[in-house]
Amino acid sequence: MESEDLWRAALHDFNNLVTGLQGVVDLGDPALPFDPHNHARLETILEDGKTLIAMARNLALGHQPVSEPVPWVDWEAGLRNRLEATGSLFRCPVELVDAGARGAPWPTPLLQDWVVAFTRQILPWAAPGPLRLEAQATSEAWVLRWITDAPLPSTLEADLPPDAPRSLAGFWLRSMARHMTLNLEAADGFLQVRLPRCSVETSRSQES
Repeated sequence: MESEDLWRAALHDFNNLVTGLQGVVDLGDPALPFDPHNHARLETILEDGKTLIAMARNLALGHQPVSEPVPWVDWEAGLRNRLEATGSLFRCPVELVDAGARGAPWPTPLLQDWVVAFTRQILPWAAPGPLRLEAQATSEAWVLRWITDAPLPSTLEADLPPDAPRSLAGFWLRSMARHMTLNLEAADGFLQVRLPRCSVETSRSQES
């Protein structure tokens, strides 16, 4: 990625972040404290800002977090909290469903980060929802399936279209999909991502 592309994407996304903050302020009564809903929206937007900074740092420096396996119950709890916050921001609840996920530990944190960022990309299409996200673990891979008619984000198409949005999230999703060797599939009624177990094992051995 060219440094100019990264700068343009960063400016685009942080402009949207500031617009979101302004929206929370405009909806509130200046004579009263924030109500619980606006307070939650504000917290989510600030967390999004931290995520954008991490994405920009990652794209600029290329440093990846170490993947560590954790039990499904821990992986699911951490992801569910983040999806609830994102769903609240877009007014589209996300239902995380165990479709055979307990059979193996799940890698964290990169896969969780990718799932949250990807879900954000398709929430505007899925609203008002709810958006169902199924998780499954097989002997060969971890599989996540979004039950939706939303299209695959253009930034994740095999050949990046010239008119694809230039955003930090889009560049980061594409870069991390290559790094993790994710297999993406868009079909009638669902979007699916498959993370081969062998790719995580190879990555961990290289990091060691």
